[in-house]
Amino acid sequence: MNVKERILSVYRNQKPDKIPVGIYSRYHRLGEVERLARNNGLGILDFYPVVSLMAPPWHVKPGYVSEVKDATFEIKLFWEMGKQIEQRSYDTPVGKISQQLIKDPSYGSDWITKHYLESAEDYKVMLYIIENTRFKSNEKTIKQRISELGNDGVLLGRVDRSPYQKLLIELANPENFLMKLYSDPEPIEELMEAMNQKCDEQFSMAMESEVEVIWQPDNVTADMTPPDMYEKYVLPFYKKHGQECKLAGKSYLVHIDGRTSGIKELIARSKFDVVESFSFSEMAGDVSVYEANDIWNDKVLCPNFPASLCNESVDYILNYLTQKRKEFGDKPFMIQISEDIPIESYNYILPILLNY
Repeated sequence: MNVKERILSVYRNQKPDKIPVGIYSRYHRLGEVERLARNNGLGILDFYPVVSLMAPPWHVKPGYVSEVKDATFEIKLFWEMGKQIEQRSYDTPVGKISQQLIKDPSYGSDWITKHYLESAEDYKVMLYIIENTRFKSNEKTIKQRISELGNDGVLLGRVDRSPYQKLLIELANPENFLMKLYSDPEPIEELMEAMNQKCDEQFSMAMESEVEVIWQPDNVTADMTPPDMYEKYVLPFYKKHGQECKLAGKSYLVHIDGRTSGIKELIARSKFDVVESFSFSEMAGDVSVYEANDIWNDKVLCPNFPASLCNESVDYILNYLTQKRKEFGDKPFMIQISEDIPIESYNYILPILLNY
């Protein structure tokens, strides 16, 4: 089997001839060690939006930003206490709305300092933006990236976060969002209904794509998506679109990288195929491999390699990985670098992961 075949077999809950190791393309650092690692089987997990993302976008890159009817989208940069602030603003027929963020210089992550949704008026403007988002297919670029990647990895067809997670992570202050959802849910539920309709449109377009894998970067953790919220707002989404992906013959991956003990039974009822970037206990995960494979027996785990182990000895890491392999038994899995690890650790970690 080649690298691509190994990864796809894991996503399909089939055992490959060798345990694959994958790395997000965003963490893929070119150089001698990386070249040797890929020659030894390191798989690239590239990702790109199947269609442009629902406005407002999380990342402002080619292929990510959708047109919003009769609205303008503007980005301004300014400095505050020595840090560069990026302000994103929408001017619509029903009002203006803005967000401010700081970009991490090492990994390119976005850290929000001011959210779009702060007042009741903001929700009205956001509703207009959502309802008037116009998606654009990225199929030409998707085909090109699949061709360029070849058998060196898999292209993950990126879609938007589910509405609850998008609001929680991208659009509103999490604390204020949760308080408002419990105390005055009507404006949020109206907005989520509009977002769900747009996601239906997005998934419908994605099902026509050549991508074999649909990837949703939801970043679910029970601390911020408690059982009642998961069951009411998230579970129906995963059931609906999981069935849609199954009928289209596509693997459905959801990035769940936090504490999941409180929602483990709900995850079991969710209709996606892969718990992607699963957290071991070293990453604060509170569900063991044994328990996860028992309760989520129709799903596979693609755990993230814990950054906290990067300072350990080679023998320690190899023993750790050997123990994890025993815990998985005959169940397929893939080790990933899918969260930030120290940049200086890449050349040290990659050869170890490929030799356990």
